[in-house]
Amino acid sequence: MSVQKNSYKYTLQVIADILGFENSIEALQYKMTSNAIDWEKFVFIASDYLVLTTCYCKLKQKNLLAYIPEELALYLEEITTINRNRNETLKDEISQISKILRTNKIDHVFLKGSALLVKNYYEDLGERMLGDIDILVDETKMETTYQLLIDNNYIGTAQGISSRYFDHKHLPRLQSDVNLAAVEVHKKVLSKTYKGILNTNKILDTKESVQDIYVPSDKHLLFHSILNFQANDSGYMYSKISFKSIYDLLILKRKTNLEFDDTFKPAYFKNYFSIAKLFFSDLNSFESNAFINNLFLIKLKHPFLRKFIDYVLRNFQFIKALFTSRIWAFINNKRYRKDLFKDYKRIIGFSGLKKS
Repeated sequence: MSVQKNSYKYTLQVIADILGFENSIEALQYKMTSNAIDWEKFVFIASDYLVLTTCYCKLKQKNLLAYIPEELALYLEEITTINRNRNETLKDEISQISKILRTNKIDHVFLKGSALLVKNYYEDLGERMLGDIDILVDETKMETTYQLLIDNNYIGTAQGISSRYFDHKHLPRLQSDVNLAAVEVHKKVLSKTYKGILNTNKILDTKESVQDIYVPSDKHLLFHSILNFQANDSGYMYSKISFKSIYDLLILKRKTNLEFDDTFKPAYFKNYFSIAKLFFSDLNSFESNAFINNLFLIKLKHPFLRKFIDYVLRNFQFIKALFTSRIWAFINNKRYRKDLFKDYKRIIGFSGLKKS
């Protein structure tokens, strides 16, 4: 892919080259020694995509740390050490929660980054930046699980509009003054059912036990890595890319040798891989969608146009929600109408059109 040096796209490509497994280390080294990389921009973009510590670990594994500014290397080492220590603590908290749930015979699995940490799929524990601890439980045990965690130093947070009035994939987030990470208790992993993939019962029925901690099968982890971004984080609707999700995918692909079968043919998967392969040679075997790729590249090149397109799409989704599944609540529930209009600016993102 031809890119202008020091551009946003060029920096994205540098980050992808660092994260990838199958690209040329020699070519990456040449980029790093040709003074073509704006390292300040690199830090900003890698941080924005939540892969800054991942980049440091990969540069270390590829023996390329000598080719970045010394001050930057020290900074990256420091924040990666902090993240590594944080993840060590999170593993302990996951183990504690697991013990509580197993003792009380709650059918459950830990999801996403928590599961990948438990499975020790990362070469360095500092690679992955982890936010909440997400737990999928049997729907009949949701309230029991929630109360168990409250009884063990967690505190429930306020519900948003959607959670107050409609079925949601998880209960309100739990936080703690004692424990480091917040916890979300899920009854399903996707906001909307997608072609029967990631069914809660199937995930729980095929779970694995690693160090007495329940985690999903590798295939379900792979599906979730993609669909959590595409569906829950609207990657599909806005034609976005997630380097964190792609790196998890590459780790799973490398560690498990999973076959990419016909399950990956639907649009959510095809569009994900089409955009991802623009930057990652590891995924060259997947088909490209010219329209999706061109839309992504246009939005990447023209930030204001991207904001406008995304603004229109947000409005469309807002109106669609009003006139489909939520119209009766809108008509019949005065409190819902009041809350909805109060929160209108946040939902459609008027501020997204302002200059940042």
